[in-house]
Amino acid sequence: MDALVHREFGTQARSRIRGLDGLRAISLLLVLMAHWSPLPHLNKFANWGRGGLLIFFVISGFLITRILIELARHRGEIAGFQLLKGFYGRRFFRIQPIYYLALVVVICLGLNGAVREDVIFHVFFVQNLSNVLFRSDIGTYGPAAPWWSLAVEEQFYLFWAPILIFLRPNAWKLSLLAAFPLAIGWRAFAWWADLGQANVLVTLGNLDSLAAGAAVAIITSTGWVTPRVSRCFSAIMVVGIFALCLLSLTEISERTLIFRSSFDDVPVYMIAASLIFFWAVGRAPTAAKVMENPVLVFIGKRSYGAYVYHQVVNYTFYFIVTPRWLEPYFGMKRELHGFTEFWVFTLLTLLLAALSYKYIEQPIFRLRDRIYPVTP
Repeated sequence: MDALVHREFGTQARSRIRGLDGLRAISLLLVLMAHWSPLPHLNKFANWGRGGLLIFFVISGFLITRILIELARHRGEIAGFQLLKGFYGRRFFRIQPIYYLALVVVICLGLNGAVREDVIFHVFFVQNLSNVLFRSDIGTYGPAAPWWSLAVEEQFYLFWAPILIFLRPNAWKLSLLAAFPLAIGWRAFAWWADLGQANVLVTLGNLDSLAAGAAVAIITSTGWVTPRVSRCFSAIMVVGIFALCLLSLTEISERTLIFRSSFDDVPVYMIAASLIFFWAVGRAPTAAKVMENPVLVFIGKRSYGAYVYHQVVNYTFYFIVTPRWLEPYFGMKRELHGFTEFWVFTLLTLLLAALSYKYIEQPIFRLRDRIYPVTP
């Protein structure tokens, strides 16, 4: 029975969509650029970090939903709880091991006192809520600050998987339709009520980007692709590009960032979801070919590890390597941001992610496949 439960994970893994790994790489590079600010004036034109994160959310919503749809097709043969067990088991082996490893490193090296004090929230992936309730700023957790987005995804899996496994497609559609006004409404309310970064840290504020990817998965996996649907996605992409340009120009002319993370989420995930739709149905081959660049594919396949490690690398250099070795012996001083720092930390992060992928993650994946086997 376990083999049957996990057969569809193998099916999804083999049906690779061209362009997705490259898009992952682009989203990672946008996050690194935002965090390490190689050219600070570029931040006037767009919210690069948030944009990269939204692309991650759309891709995640799409891929996870594809897997869950395939599992849902077997709910008449296999108990729903058995299906959930397989899904959550495989997600645990994908997400938790290197995340917990990085968390241990942050605590053992003493890179951030707030992480040590709030470690229980990090262990159970609710640090986004602890940040909102007990901490004043998204950067309070230092090297672990970006991990709030992992908490958002884990919380999304908790309720989205049972909806797809236990409920019918009509309930899927209603859930997705509700996600968009709820998320946009929450961000607008949080902005109006001056709730600070609660607008994006809370999972509710990110449901629309995750739902955008999930909607593409449902449309492309259930045979709803028609010429009219394709034209709709073409229109969505055009509107998204126009809206993003308009919002950026408005922010530049008004010299204010008040719209960011409240309203400019929408055009970003409109563009990303449309692009993924076209790749999933075999269209936009030129864009897919560009994203299939070997360098981008290499980075994309290791993007999760790079995302988990990147600020740990940054803070380790700033607090440990620089004051102990670089500055006393070589007169070099590294900052948390800067043009040189961007290139140094990016290369080190990608190297660490590549080593982690080969020597830590892949062995863990083999263990996962023995416990939750994938059959041909």
